[in-house]
Amino acid sequence: MNKDIVKETIEIASDLIRIKSVNPAFGGTGEKEKGEYILNKLKEYIERYKIKNCRIVNYDVVDEKGIVRPNIVAKFDFNRGRTLHIISHIDTVPEGELSLWESPPYEPRIKEGKIYGRGSEDNHKGIVSSLILLKMIFESEEFNPKYNLSLIFLSDEECGSRYGIQHLLKYEEEVFNKDDLIIVPDFGTPEGNYIEIAEKGILWIRFKIKGKQCHGSTPNDGINANVLSANFIRDLYNKLYSKYNREDPLFSPPYSTFEPTMIINNVENVNTIPGYIEFTFDCRILPDYKLEEVLRDIEEFIEDFKKNLDRYLIHYDREALDEVSIDYEILQRGEPSKTPEDSEIVQEIGKAIKKVLNKEPILCGMGGGTIGAFLRYKNYDTVVWGIGEETAHQPNEHIKIEDLINMAKVYYEVLNDE
Repeated sequence: MNKDIVKETIEIASDLIRIKSVNPAFGGTGEKEKGEYILNKLKEYIERYKIKNCRIVNYDVVDEKGIVRPNIVAKFDFNRGRTLHIISHIDTVPEGELSLWESPPYEPRIKEGKIYGRGSEDNHKGIVSSLILLKMIFESEEFNPKYNLSLIFLSDEECGSRYGIQHLLKYEEEVFNKDDLIIVPDFGTPEGNYIEIAEKGILWIRFKIKGKQCHGSTPNDGINANVLSANFIRDLYNKLYSKYNREDPLFSPPYSTFEPTMIINNVENVNTIPGYIEFTFDCRILPDYKLEEVLRDIEEFIEDFKKNLDRYLIHYDREALDEVSIDYEILQRGEPSKTPEDSEIVQEIGKAIKKVLNKEPILCGMGGGTIGAFLRYKNYDTVVWGIGEETAHQPNEHIKIEDLINMAKVYYEVLNDE
């Protein structure tokens, strides 16, 4: 392997780890410093290789805390009709419990060909491989570009992307064309041959049931919100799993999921019957279904449940039954999305994986969300791909240095017209 590329890969990966960019939603100070590093590195390459065909635009935004959230688009015009976009994110999650780390999370550690530190995989692998790609392109005498190149570095991926891709898409016509190809390097397996082309829809819902609080010894004076919620959760769980039961082997698990998660009521003592309770569902829904249909079923279920409250209660205040309320709010919503299996970007990255990694590409879907979903909603053919040790968000997060370089090689093969 080229020693110069290895040295530069380690240098960039190490520099990025030293710069904290924890998402402000998790108590961090944001991505500004890391964004400045990326800008300076881009300018360094422009000067080093005397690049004349690059235009860098900042789409920064200030969040509700007054923190600047950078979004950087660097376009390299090779005078081609279409563009390949490689989109990485700058923010990270917090380091978590420090005692679980074998070395300081913001001090890069290299051991057995791997680099350790927060963000090393998620999503420095996208940033590092994108920058190393430039080195490969402008030091090559054989590069024949098939597409223009756009390197995009976004904020806020770890908490909904309001200040990242959602903000950038306000300038959609400036940045993207409908026939462009997009790679999001925010997923990856150790073999590097899985290509994510689809994501389940996401519905996070908080339900609120208001009954009537009373003393634990006199249930006839109240409406037990716990009893109502237990039956509500059980019946809605069964209804949704029963109706939305198709399977798609592209995904793991291959079915839609409807799981109750948090439960919070408003009493702290044993001898009080709660009159109010909140609980949440985390729903991940196959692209076969529309979220509107799921929400209509939930609303119909609520209405039916309210008409039959006495079915679930034994001793309760009958005069207060009409005062029971059941409401819900959507905490997060993301439509299911899928890139066609025969699309150009799927075919091109598949060929590049075969050539660089000598692996057969495997198409897959996921239940988690990436910025790829926002792009697919806009009808851009997008793949989420990378190579990694699957240590994102974990203590001792790490990635192989060789994998960072191989990712850049795959991009190069997608771009290069032999």
